[in-house]
Amino acid sequence: MEISTLLSFSLILSLSFTSRIQGFEPSPAPRFVSSLAPGSPSYYSQAPDSGGTPAPAANDVSPPSPTLSFPPSLAPVPVTAEKVGEVAVAPAPEMEGSESFKGIGPSSIQEAEESGVQMVRWCTLRQNNEDCQLLVIALNQSNEYTWKCVQKDTAQECLESIKKGEADLINLEAGMAYVAFINYSMKAIANEVYCDHAKSYQAVAVVNRKACKENKGISLMDFEGHKSCHGGYSTAAGWNYPINHIKESLDSQKMNEREIAAGFFSKICAPSEFEGSGICSGCGNENGSCHLNSPYFGDPGAFRCLVEELGDIAFMKADTVLLYSMEGPHNQSWSSKSVRDFMYLCPEGGCREINDYPGSCSFGAVPANVIMASNSLPNRKRLFILQTLTNATLLEALHAGKYGASPLLSPSTQQIAVVKKLTRSYLGMSASISQSTQQLYTPINQTAPSTASPVSDMGSQSCSCGQNSLVVTLFSVLTMLWLLVFTPI
Repeated sequence: MEISTLLSFSLILSLSFTSRIQGFEPSPAPRFVSSLAPGSPSYYSQAPDSGGTPAPAANDVSPPSPTLSFPPSLAPVPVTAEKVGEVAVAPAPEMEGSESFKGIGPSSIQEAEESGVQMVRWCTLRQNNEDCQLLVIALNQSNEYTWKCVQKDTAQECLESIKKGEADLINLEAGMAYVAFINYSMKAIANEVYCDHAKSYQAVAVVNRKACKENKGISLMDFEGHKSCHGGYSTAAGWNYPINHIKESLDSQKMNEREIAAGFFSKICAPSEFEGSGICSGCGNENGSCHLNSPYFGDPGAFRCLVEELGDIAFMKADTVLLYSMEGPHNQSWSSKSVRDFMYLCPEGGCREINDYPGSCSFGAVPANVIMASNSLPNRKRLFILQTLTNATLLEALHAGKYGASPLLSPSTQQIAVVKKLTRSYLGMSASISQSTQQLYTPINQTAPSTASPVSDMGSQSCSCGQNSLVVTLFSVLTMLWLLVFTPI
């Protein structure tokens, strides 16, 4: 009788330990995104990248950024609109699509206040601040929040300010948006929309018409040893897409992006939004530096580089020549040539007239410029931002010239739309190309980050739990054997 009691007690004890270790307790049911109509509050309040880590997919790996050294992300701090400024213990990450808006951000998120009015702070470059103030006039139509321009010298400083909680928003092209997503834990909340409701643009190469006439079958490979102009280092259309194409054409898998570019072109003008990372041998300056203040920065700058014959080929958005040529609506003092003086260069060979629709004569489609925000932006503020930016009256006022041109939006922007996808999904192929290009620049002696997916992490945890359970079970069996042997009958 005593043996039976002891055996029963031992068995119950082992099962109890096993249950606790393996976590047999019922888990809460996951929450899924429901189908909501545009315009409803919940439509705006869904967080495309909820959770502290912006890694929605198994293949959404965060590679090291090329030549850039960024500080590590800060600890996750959940924030709600009702408790702005309070610091709480970060819970376990929630499923993608959760209605709550938690993420990685500063340890204390205290919204800026001025005269008791909460602020929405849009980070802009210092040279654009005067124009930004004109846009703020159009945006400040509500008493709930006041819009404000935060002046910084570089986009890098803007990203740092957003990470520290000193600013809220910045508008970035796809290549830089990927850097903000990977290195600053930011998320896409809204995107530009262009003519015919387009939410992407084409990345193209532009050359002088004379080069096309002299060689009917000319291709990008024929420009090896020539001078190149790029809209920006690490930008999608200006750098990532063409360099990735050259890499694949040359089968240069073991070379980094700078080696590929420097080995292919004789001189390069690729200004950068990050200090010290531009490639400036072809920018026409003696000190070899090129940053945001370079006259050859951005898509207009790449075209200017070609117009002023600093380069033989330029990489940019497809509509750049139409906008900034002599006949273009945004022509500049340097716009001394006609759109008819240039042609699209098809990557696989041949040329095509410039008409904003290059079709197959491009490196591919790039997602529209996207408004990025901190992953810790409160729901209430994000809802207000999206409702304001998607207001048709605002865009009509901007296009009517009432408040002047905005440096915060592309010249071809027709409206703003809410990003309903996860940031990695929105960036799509552009993110894959950015990741591939940036991985090329990983130093050989640098250890690559872990590529283990959440699935594999869960598997390892399950294995550990199973091992602990086995130990407890074996202990119980040994206990029963000991009782059988040493207990008197």
